[in-house]
Amino acid sequence: MVNNSLSADDLIRYSQQIKLAEIGLQGQEKLKNARVLCVGLGGLGSPLLLYLAAAGVGTLGIVDDDIVELSNLQRQILYRSPQVALQKTVAARTQLLEINPTIQVHSYNEKLTEQNAAELIKQYDIIADGSDNFYTRYLIHDLCFKLAKPYVYAGASQFQGSCAIFYGGKGPCLRCLFPMSPNNDTMPNCDTGGVLGVLPGMLGIMQATEIIKWILKIGTSLEKRLLMIDLLKMTFKEIHLSQDPDCKLCVQHQPLSTPINPMSCAHPIDLKKYSITAEQLSASLQQNRNTILIDVRTAKEHEIQNIGGQLLPLAELPHRLRELDPKHNIILYCHSGKRSISALHLLLDAGFTSVRYLINGISGIV
Repeated sequence: MVNNSLSADDLIRYSQQIKLAEIGLQGQEKLKNARVLCVGLGGLGSPLLLYLAAAGVGTLGIVDDDIVELSNLQRQILYRSPQVALQKTVAARTQLLEINPTIQVHSYNEKLTEQNAAELIKQYDIIADGSDNFYTRYLIHDLCFKLAKPYVYAGASQFQGSCAIFYGGKGPCLRCLFPMSPNNDTMPNCDTGGVLGVLPGMLGIMQATEIIKWILKIGTSLEKRLLMIDLLKMTFKEIHLSQDPDCKLCVQHQPLSTPINPMSCAHPIDLKKYSITAEQLSASLQQNRNTILIDVRTAKEHEIQNIGGQLLPLAELPHRLRELDPKHNIILYCHSGKRSISALHLLLDAGFTSVRYLINGISGIV
């Protein structure tokens, strides 16, 4: 049921967009009654949510289980320095309600998984993808396809990015663009390849714009189009998308297997048992000569900054296990801990027993 009662404060707050013939009072009421879910509160989700809140989108759902880190602030403009170490959902909700206390913000401090995704997604009108891995992207997209929810995609790395909308069976889907999920360990992202902070900012604003247009049913959306950005060249390229005749999802309508979660393993383990703090690392290196420190980041990252040890990039690790001695104590590190956890699973599955990973990676040291 549409709530057609804009308050006196609403009329003042949104006066500049109400003046637009394409929006007006009726359009503002549509925004007030809209429900948008944003999965991922990072570089994309930050500007996206700021502008949706400011525009008066009435209900925002925010999903993330991460905390605010100092390295986030370069691009995740939703947060401030005093909020470092807070849960992102807590910090984000506070900021959004300070911008616009008239909206509702429902926070979900959890990872999006096969167990909770459908229940969350079905509560909202349109879904914004602010995630940074293909497991989550496919999970969101495939459920949006099944539930006939518009899915607003964006991806950013280094100086390049892209944005599009995919909607149910109407036209091409994400699997037409990416028929098979790229390997999250080898695909560049903000953690591995770096990113110019304004890039996800621009893309997040584009996502917000497309969401507002979709709610209002105005303009021409990015449905069936992929907008690509190159900030070094300052070029915008539009690619018209078409259905892949071999697409198992939107053309053949075949049941799909759940994408592989890069953080899962066949035999769940207690990560606390295999973790080490920065203080413990220093003591271990001094006391045990058989301790080997392994950096699983890229060569470029290692060259820019490292805490010593042997470079063995995660993407190469499966093929270079023979370079490691199972008799040694192996300590893995990366930037934030995520890649070293993946490396930990790999080594344990390969039969290594004396292996640990550095909690929070080198971001917790330097």
